[in-house]
Amino acid sequence: MAEDLESNKNYGKTHFSWSFPEFNQYDRSKNWYIKAGLVVFGLLLYAFLNPQISLFWPYIKFAAPNYLFGFLVILFSLLILMYHRNAEIVYFKITEDGVLVNDALHRYKDIKNFYIIYDPPMVKTLYFEPKSFFNPRIPINLTDQNPVEIRELLTQYLEEDLDRENEPISEQVSRIFKF
Repeated sequence: MAEDLESNKNYGKTHFSWSFPEFNQYDRSKNWYIKAGLVVFGLLLYAFLNPQISLFWPYIKFAAPNYLFGFLVILFSLLILMYHRNAEIVYFKITEDGVLVNDALHRYKDIKNFYIIYDPPMVKTLYFEPKSFFNPRIPINLTDQNPVEIRELLTQYLEEDLDRENEPISEQVSRIFKF
């Protein structure tokens, strides 16, 4: 669980400190928008205008228009367009008391484990898994940091999850489709 702390508090010795953008900003070309528009248009045609087409076409002779699916396609498309914003800078520190993300301290006792996915140049990320089911995993971009040194330090405080060899699927999809 993260605790909001005042900037003048001491968190123990700072071992590592760096900053990175909140999320990757992908350059979406005109071609990307054309392809995305064609996919959205095709999905909307499927949802609204052609009720005879069905995934189970030989078995179901009539399928009603799927308004909910069409609404979700439109909503998802608008969210993608509106999400195009500038990334804020995240300040990160590894201290004796825990890890500090901006002004939120995540104590080691509240973190279950960590793992590093390092496949440069695309993926250089440190992940922290909190003990609480309701808190999301914490991804930290390693930028130009040495992952071996960070791993050696963190194993003094936390258990490393060696079974994780790939980045989460949600982040793979985001990178592939430039979301």
